[in-house]
Amino acid sequence: MNKATILILLLPMSLLVSCATGSKSKDIQKVETPVAQVDPGEALKQAAEKLDKLADEARKSGPEAVRYLATDLYLKATDASIRGDAQTAVFLYKHVHSLVPDDVYIKKKYAVELIRVGDLESSESLLSDVYKAEKDENVGLILGGVYTALDKTKEARVTYRSVMKDHPKSEEACVFLAKSFALSKDKKEAYKLLDSCEAKIKGKAIFSYFKGKMAVDEGNKKTAMKYFQHSLKVDRNYHQSVIAIGLLHEEKEQYDKAIGVYEKFLKVEPENFPVLSRLVQILFATGKYDQVVRYAEKLSSLDQSDLNLKVRLGILYTDKKRFNDAIGVFKEILEAVPGSDKILYYLGSLYQQIDKFHDAIGYFSKIESASTLFHDSHVQIAQMLQAMAQEKQDQENKFVEFVNEKSKSNDKLKLELGVMLTGYWEGKSQYEKAIVVLDDLKSHEGYTEGHEYYRASLYEKNKQFDDARDIIEKMIEKNPENPHALNFLGYSMLERNEDLEKAYVLIKKAVDLKPEDGFIRDSLGWYYYKVGKLDLALQEIKKAWELVKDDVVITKHLAIIYKEMEKYDEAKKYYMEALKHCKLESEKQDVLKELEDLENVRLPASKDKQDVVKEPRTTDAPSSN
Repeated sequence: MNKATILILLLPMSLLVSCATGSKSKDIQKVETPVAQVDPGEALKQAAEKLDKLADEARKSGPEAVRYLATDLYLKATDASIRGDAQTAVFLYKHVHSLVPDDVYIKKKYAVELIRVGDLESSESLLSDVYKAEKDENVGLILGGVYTALDKTKEARVTYRSVMKDHPKSEEACVFLAKSFALSKDKKEAYKLLDSCEAKIKGKAIFSYFKGKMAVDEGNKKTAMKYFQHSLKVDRNYHQSVIAIGLLHEEKEQYDKAIGVYEKFLKVEPENFPVLSRLVQILFATGKYDQVVRYAEKLSSLDQSDLNLKVRLGILYTDKKRFNDAIGVFKEILEAVPGSDKILYYLGSLYQQIDKFHDAIGYFSKIESASTLFHDSHVQIAQMLQAMAQEKQDQENKFVEFVNEKSKSNDKLKLELGVMLTGYWEGKSQYEKAIVVLDDLKSHEGYTEGHEYYRASLYEKNKQFDDARDIIEKMIEKNPENPHALNFLGYSMLERNEDLEKAYVLIKKAVDLKPEDGFIRDSLGWYYYKVGKLDLALQEIKKAWELVKDDVVITKHLAIIYKEMEKYDEAKKYYMEALKHCKLESEKQDVLKELEDLENVRLPASKDKQDVVKEPRTTDAPSSN
């Protein structure tokens, strides 16, 4: 209880007493002391002294003043209790009790608040008085609990027996007394008591359930199972026993049995929260995601505040491609935790998956730069803007402006977005623009040798062969054993039919250095193709394709060799395979052109199959190069 709370409470009480007595209290002026000047401990002391003084004045003024002051303090104490401020409630109930010391109801309220603040000793005497006066079952149970907590076992048992005598059907008193025996290792007396209570109080599952709990503590799981099962015969809706049986199965890793127990119970009580919670937990733990959805939905509807469950449910919906349901769940969560970077990211990703790019960009854009998800979310934005630009020319400026803006404001994004923009220009065969973007990234700390290879390949595509060679030769000069640089240079020479034997030397050295690299093996196979050794070419490029099956160039090379060997069906098969992996429009058009040429070659062969005698098949198949 802070000093401000105490002093604010005192002002209306002072006025109330003044009105009741018909005079103004001189102490009212002290209440107006600025709270910032009072030490908290001193404030509490001053407040207690004031209340004592006000109580004395009220007593002198008569019963009416006492009643007014006690009522006002009681209302404030009750308000503090409702708000969970037990310290203030205790402080105020103490003074109410001093005004009306014989009021049993006030004693009870005061005692409960004392328990909440951990003052069991003070609570004990008050509860003892209340129980003697009322013989109330609940008060007796609380008093017995206080005795137990204070290690007053004898007094606790006497109290529980008294409750059982005055309230013969008090199952709680019986169980608490049995627990007292069990805690003192007197299990035989505990079982005997529970058997007696079960015989007297019919239809109560708690007795067998508690016997089962004691059996579990003793390590006797089989006996425990029998007790739990018997308790369900007494009351099939007793969910504590259902959970206990399920947990025994779970301990043995008999998860399907445990799930069966929970599901069977939920057919009778579909909204039982504890069992539903346990079932959802075990279904998640055992990866039974198909089963868990309907139970998780029910559990989430019963507890709207469980945001973790909602997140898991949203992820389940996503996995099942129920994107609209997932979006609905994550929007609910966002209302509870606005600005959550993870939820914004989930929503952005979901809208991205259903191709609602504008909505996705909206959510990704709300992620703050301090978030660990900021980088990836803005990469995702760039990818969507790139896709929109590739689809519609009028969206190109948005993509380019986004990359330029974010590259200036965020250095960590600059490299990744720049490479993305480079790829965009490359896909449109605007190699000069691509080179300009990549050149601008050379000074970035994340710029690597891989980026240099990319830059060299762009120079090649732009027919700036000397520039490309200059980049690669500098790499080889720096490291003569660099297999990738050797391969790049050798393959470049093959493509231009320039000094094929030197190209072979470079490529063969690269293969020796890195024999399991599919791209390098493809270069060796392409050399053999160039010099007309088709069997060796096929052998090497097959190896390359097995290593890198999704590469368009390697797959296309394989098709070309089959075409050259007049194995047209195989050629077509690999052209179609290459087509599946095309990412750039230029690649796609190139493969389609090769397919068209293949069909032109195949036509005479198709005609031969219809009339072999009339028109023999030509063997003069044109070379792809």
